[in-house]
Amino acid sequence: MFRITTLFLCILLTAAAVGRYRAEESVRKARSELEKLETSRLEELERIQILRAEIAYLDNPERLAKIARSETDLRPTSREQMVSQRQFAAAMTGETSPTPAEDAPVPSEAITNAIAMAQLAAGE
Repeated sequence: MFRITTLFLCILLTAAAVGRYRAEESVRKARSELEKLETSRLEELERIQILRAEIAYLDNPERLAKIARSETDLRPTSREQMVSQRQFAAAMTGETSPTPAEDAPVPSEAITNAIAMAQLAAGE
């Protein structure tokens, strides 16, 4: 009886040792994977910050205005270029249009102020 109990306890001790070893190995692997994921997360956050900085640079209004001035000859719309709805409709249908003085568009104060600010920003 003593031998059977001793043998059973030895098998139980061996099984417990193997189980503990496997558990420790599993924890080591999980920690290693967690460290890799954390490193990857930090690298991605760094890439995101770099991309945000690049977007801020590319969306910079001064930079875009400089490119627009060098690549295009666009200028703010002048009053002479503006037509009313009736003048536009007449031009599209081939009818005679009313005289510009009687049908000239009257820009609102907000539009006039916006045009003035755009001209000041453009350096005119």
